[in-house]
Amino acid sequence: MKKLLIAALLLPALARAADVLEKPQECLVCGVLHTSAVSTAEYKGRKLYLCSGTCLEKYRTLERAGALDSITAKIEPRAALFQEDSNPKRQLASGYFLAGLYVLAGLGCGGLASYLAIQKGLAGWPAFGLGLAFNFVGLVLVAARQGRAMPFTSKGLTKIPSTREEISCPACGHSNHPSAERCSACSTALQPQSPSEVRLAGLRREA
Repeated sequence: MKKLLIAALLLPALARAADVLEKPQECLVCGVLHTSAVSTAEYKGRKLYLCSGTCLEKYRTLERAGALDSITAKIEPRAALFQEDSNPKRQLASGYFLAGLYVLAGLGCGGLASYLAIQKGLAGWPAFGLGLAFNFVGLVLVAARQGRAMPFTSKGLTKIPSTREEISCPACGHSNHPSAERCSACSTALQPQSPSEVRLAGLRREA
């Protein structure tokens, strides 16, 4: 009975001793030195002792607002390369990254497939769709397709011509229309590279 009475008398003193820090610490919120261990908060696994319930409430408010940087900078590592953020931004999900990479590869393959198709005399937009949807597989499919005969072609990254190139006279070097039968400068006979549109339209009769 006597031991229980002594324990009951010592319990409040022991409780008060547990609420007192061994060394004074600076309150993270207000900066006041204190020895109280009653108001505590946890920051990145680190236990912080605040001087009062008011400071604890302010800490909680800043925490909810994601604005702890203003008070936690003093306890963060000082090196510039290792500066931490109390409110780290969400990292880009790997799924979104892979989807973006797929679309980027599709655009590149679609452009190449369209270029190959036009060089083969095929429609460019369907080839672009194949490259965009199936990436390298679509590009291979377009490259494997049989091309059509074209009256004129272009090499390299140049504009696709819509008309034939002019032909030069072998005698005087004058440039003539690709359907010309004679040089307009010296009347030398030429080998036409395309049928005359005037003759095809029936606007000029045969001699």
